[in-house]
Amino acid sequence: MVRKIIDMSMLDKLKIDGEVANYLVQWDNTLLLTAYDQNRTFVLTADGEQLLIRDRLKDVLSRFAQTNLIYP
Repeated sequence: MVRKIIDMSMLDKLKIDGEVANYLVQWDNTLLLTAYDQNRTFVLTADGEQLLIRDRLKDVLSRFAQTNLIYP
C-alpha cells in the first residue's frame, strides 16, 4: 500500500482528479471532507481520488446526514 501525505495547508495547490456536480458521500467511500472554497467541497475518496463537489460543505453534510438518518 502506498501512502501519500496531504498537506491541508496547501489544499489549493493539490492536483484535483475531477470536479463533479454530485458525489454520493457515504461512510465506505469517503475518507475526508472539507471546504475547498466558499462554494465547493474537497473530497478524498477511499480510492485515493481527490475530487471537488460543486456544492458548499454545509449542503454536502446535510445530504449525507439525511441519507444516513443522522439527526442532531
